[in-house]
Amino acid sequence: MNQELSAANTMKLMLIEALRDKRLDETDKQKIIQLADLLGISKTKVEEQLRESIAHTDAAKDAPRHFDGKGLFLSACDYATADGVLTEVEKKHLFALKEVLHIEDDWYRRRMQEVNALCSTSNDELMEDEYDLSDLSEFKPAPLIEKIIANIEKVIVGKTEVIRQVLTGALANSHVLLEDVPGTGKTMLARALAATIDCTFKRVQFTPDLLPMDITGTMIYNPADSSFSFKRGPVFTNIFLADEINRATPRTQSSLLEVMEERQISIDGAAFNIPKVFFVLATQNPVEQHGTYPLPEAQLDRFLLKLSMGYPDRSHEREMLTARKGGNPLAALRPIVSRKEFRLIQQYIADKVTISPEILDYILSLADGLRQHRDLVLGPSPRASIALMGAARAWACLNARNYVIPDDVKILAEPVFAHRLILQPHAMVKRVSAKDVVGEVSRTVPVPVVRDNQR
Repeated sequence: MNQELSAANTMKLMLIEALRDKRLDETDKQKIIQLADLLGISKTKVEEQLRESIAHTDAAKDAPRHFDGKGLFLSACDYATADGVLTEVEKKHLFALKEVLHIEDDWYRRRMQEVNALCSTSNDELMEDEYDLSDLSEFKPAPLIEKIIANIEKVIVGKTEVIRQVLTGALANSHVLLEDVPGTGKTMLARALAATIDCTFKRVQFTPDLLPMDITGTMIYNPADSSFSFKRGPVFTNIFLADEINRATPRTQSSLLEVMEERQISIDGAAFNIPKVFFVLATQNPVEQHGTYPLPEAQLDRFLLKLSMGYPDRSHEREMLTARKGGNPLAALRPIVSRKEFRLIQQYIADKVTISPEILDYILSLADGLRQHRDLVLGPSPRASIALMGAARAWACLNARNYVIPDDVKILAEPVFAHRLILQPHAMVKRVSAKDVVGEVSRTVPVPVVRDNQR
């Protein structure tokens, strides 16, 4: 839509509002003349428009006035942002309206923040809200998922299980933490996933001097019209790699808490939504602890899974070396599925993948067993149980099923629960790990038998 808030259109909106009750009084005339002067419209043209407008008014002179200045300003904002772009000229026209209509500075700044937030999103991202995800009756996610995994395996060799689990986190509309030594392919995996599903990818190297605004963005003051515009940070993307997240200070780490859970950024009293497809893949080095800040429990709880890449075996590492002789294989990777198709898979999991009451009871039994375990100070929260349910549904979809089986829960219990647990001091002295505790409870909790008619 090629619609621009030109000087003529701004004046037209002003006249429409002034004549809404079929009356044009002296105050209206003065506002129109002042606006014309600010917009650079010739006096002759303004007088001609006023004569034409007055000729068509027939209301009584003492008729009540219903002039809505803020409503007029909002209409102008809608007009200016209809094409998804807010130009400097349009900003000038909106500021002229604000001056003529005597709109309060605070109200004007809030509206301009909203307008700038809307126009700071690319057309491609705005279109995501227009996807029709309602009709999933004929949709088959299995072939698409197989293509995604096969495409990533062109770059990440011998790590099929890790790829599947990372994809589980993304399809469950959540996030994944990779803890491993440098050089095992964590960044490459994130880039390969982004390239495969045709979406935007941004990487931030977390360091002690990194500020929250370096991730979320900040408000920029424009002295020309006394307005603030929002400059988006790198977190406004589809796949966000937080590299070595534990090297940033707790203040910077906490800047991801809201966006990972609520899918929005709050800046200066205004909320800015992020794209519908949003996946945080964070990494941390478990060996080098100097100058790091361990993630608090609240931050760890935002991650659906905590995984480790591990070293490849000899044959797969040889295959990697051979592939690297011809350059970086990531450069040759091409998108396999669109962002819309990826969203459809996510919606399919949410709407079509079922989980029986027996499986829900199994999840609750695992969580309850961990909460009562002698080696734990803190067991899994209800959010952890919800996370395991979501992960199991996504894992079932990856295995070409629209129902969850007990094995799905058992496989994912450790990567979902372990990083959310806090060990007793005596357990740490005995070198008992959270993974050991989850494994012990998983072996003791009876596995349910699910009837076929409940699948």
